[in-house]
Amino acid sequence: MMQQDNTTTSDRLLWSEADRVAALESFAILDTPREEEFDDIVRLAAEIFGTPVALVNLIAPDRQWFKAECGIGTRELPLDVSSAYAILQNDLLVVPDTSSDPRFASNPLMAVHDGLRFYAGALLRTTQALPIGTVCVLDRNPRPDGITRRQRLVLDLLARQVMTQLELRKTSAEQKARAQDLRIEVQQRLDAEIALRDVEERLRLSNRATNDAIWDWDISTDHVVWNEALETAYGHAPDSVTPTGEWWITHIHPADRERIVQSIHAALDGSAKSWEDEYRFLRADAGYASVLDRGHIIRNEDGLAIRMIGAMLDLTERKRTRAELAVNEERLRLATQAAEVGFWEVDVIHDVPICPPIVKQMFGISPRAPASMIDFYNGLHPDDRARIFEAFAGACDPGRRALYDVEYRTIGKEDGLIRWVAAKGRGIFDSNGACIRVVGTAIDVTGRKRAEAELCALNENLERRVGEVIAEREQAEDALRQAQKMEAVGQLTGGIAHDFNNMLAVVMGSLEILGRQVGTSDTRAARYIELAKEGAQRAATLTQRLLAFSRQQPLNPEALDLNKLVPGMSELLRHSLGTDIHYETVLAAGLWRAHVDRNQLESAILNLAVNARDAMAERGSLTIETQNMHVDERDVAANCGVPAGEYVTIAVSDTGGGMPPEVIAKAFDPFFTTKAVGKGTGLGLSQVYGFVKQSGGHVKIYSERGQGTTIKIYLPRFLGATDNRSDRLLAVPPLGKAHEVILVVEDEAAVRQLSVDALMEMGYDVLEADGGVAALRVLDAHPEIALLFTDIVMPDMNGRRLADEVRKRRPAIKVLYTTGYTRNAIMHNGVVDPAVELIGKPFTLDQLAAKVREVLEC
Repeated sequence: MMQQDNTTTSDRLLWSEADRVAALESFAILDTPREEEFDDIVRLAAEIFGTPVALVNLIAPDRQWFKAECGIGTRELPLDVSSAYAILQNDLLVVPDTSSDPRFASNPLMAVHDGLRFYAGALLRTTQALPIGTVCVLDRNPRPDGITRRQRLVLDLLARQVMTQLELRKTSAEQKARAQDLRIEVQQRLDAEIALRDVEERLRLSNRATNDAIWDWDISTDHVVWNEALETAYGHAPDSVTPTGEWWITHIHPADRERIVQSIHAALDGSAKSWEDEYRFLRADAGYASVLDRGHIIRNEDGLAIRMIGAMLDLTERKRTRAELAVNEERLRLATQAAEVGFWEVDVIHDVPICPPIVKQMFGISPRAPASMIDFYNGLHPDDRARIFEAFAGACDPGRRALYDVEYRTIGKEDGLIRWVAAKGRGIFDSNGACIRVVGTAIDVTGRKRAEAELCALNENLERRVGEVIAEREQAEDALRQAQKMEAVGQLTGGIAHDFNNMLAVVMGSLEILGRQVGTSDTRAARYIELAKEGAQRAATLTQRLLAFSRQQPLNPEALDLNKLVPGMSELLRHSLGTDIHYETVLAAGLWRAHVDRNQLESAILNLAVNARDAMAERGSLTIETQNMHVDERDVAANCGVPAGEYVTIAVSDTGGGMPPEVIAKAFDPFFTTKAVGKGTGLGLSQVYGFVKQSGGHVKIYSERGQGTTIKIYLPRFLGATDNRSDRLLAVPPLGKAHEVILVVEDEAAVRQLSVDALMEMGYDVLEADGGVAALRVLDAHPEIALLFTDIVMPDMNGRRLADEVRKRRPAIKVLYTTGYTRNAIMHNGVVDPAVELIGKPFTLDQLAAKVREVLEC
């Protein structure tokens, strides 16, 4: 039968497991060594009760731990919750036969020594009545009679004795801790007193030695004490200043004073322990010093500020040094940025890199992204990694202290790009010889490496390229010689053209006037006059072709749509080609516009078409094709040297016999022809060449023997506004109106006389002058002059200068220029200046009549 005390269930449940465990842990007894006081108790219990096993059993959350044991041979066993609960719920628990009590069926104690059958235990309770374990005895044999009253008293007494030992042990430990705390506190106070004396001594010495003006402000009395540095740093002797806070405040720069007063009051009125600010302080020499002022605030037990001690640090020199340093740093930054040099540093102790964005970029890391040494290690190319590690180790080795001078490849962390980096650096060693830092520079040499690789490739191909370069040079020299020849011929023909055109003007004009006077009365004379006019016109055409080749003819460019111009020439071209030639056009969609002289371009197309016709002996095909073409740097060679750009092209292709290279080389030379004598002048292609070059374009021949020929004109694309010009065709030459006066200025007497006679026949009143000076005199004498008709090329004063002078005197007067040849007087790059009216020599009377009327009426 189980024996237990009379404690009620409600009493037993007035504690929680957490409280019980906390109570047990407060004794700090678990897992401590054996102690004789507790061992004596279990030996006594075993002796009194005649049991083989006696324990001081402490119930932890996860085990049974024995502070003292007799007959078990171990210090702990697993915890059985059922039996533990039963044990802890009774002040005295006696189980005569545990085999018949289900609560002990799983208790590990019952399995010791082939099973323990008897259990008697007294509860160990703290002063707060919290159970923490038991003093118990166990026997292998059951004891049906349990234990006697005397034994119960003994077991209870032993339990109280264990608790007494635990409390004594706990109290002793607490007393030892308090004693240790007291010893530490006493020592701390002694150390503090010694330290305070040391501090006071150092403060006394530092007050005398420092350059900082140290002050002690008693806030309640507004009394301030300064050290000697006030005079050393700022020129104020401490014994000559008013020892108040007001004196200090009045010596703050007026622009800073209000801010500092507010700053101090904010610190004093609040709960701050210190105050710090910068301001300008008035020195004795009337100058201001930049100071950093810092003070420690001392408060009473109510938190009120009663005292503040601080020091003024003169920042004037420091700020000047900082400014110079900032300037130097900016210069260094700009210099390294311009040189694309990055500085780097590695903290060897902590393995931390310090790198600017330019160095991060060399490893493919964004400027704001964090970067560790692992990132830099992993960024090294695997083939270079071992070599770089060895070089870096050599720089860090105190024995070698080698220069870190390497070139290596990196693989970008973010972009995966391979870059080449050249890095140099040295180790920084402390006084003990240990490397603490490595500092250096790095440069991205990817471009240089790429250039070296390209140079190597060029060297490998040098022998192959030598022949090509020589051939290209010979080709360029041939082209240069050809260009120089063409330029020389152009200068020669341009020089001849002026006099030749003046002579033709006289001949053609005279023949026209003579023809009008003869009329139809003498048919034979009229026939001869027409033959002479035809010969003169052919000579004029020849002169125009020479001028076109020499790029000295006046051009009147306009924005043209070649897809409209080419179809507009179809009837003329078909008539010129004849019925044996099949003619077709291929016009590109969305064709760009070109800025070019309409008449000259039509003449060039007609010339090319006629040449193509003559190249086809019998039947054949002629194709005119327009196209937009973008020539980039890669296409320059394929397009025979046409510069890169956007072009509108017009190509004239035939199915004739083609040209051999030697003919292509001379095709644009003036007077060069492969036609039979009398079949051509040799100026057709040279005229086309000169006109296209003068228009800023290019003309190229593509031909092979037996494959036909294509001549392609490249005209620069025009991006300006579109001209809306319309040709004014007059069926009947207009005559002059009554009292319209024209002043003719011409240095060639024959040309002048012809012009005067022609204009008079048209009904105009005409005055004449042989040069610019004479013209100005005539102009001043005749205010009724409406039009100045002047030659451009004249001695002393050319036509342009004359016109400028005339317009100063008569701004409203109209001006018409004439010339057989001009370069820059009224043209720029071969294009007639805006607002300039020009008629070229030689001209017909109808052309002159129409142009004069147009100028007068515009």
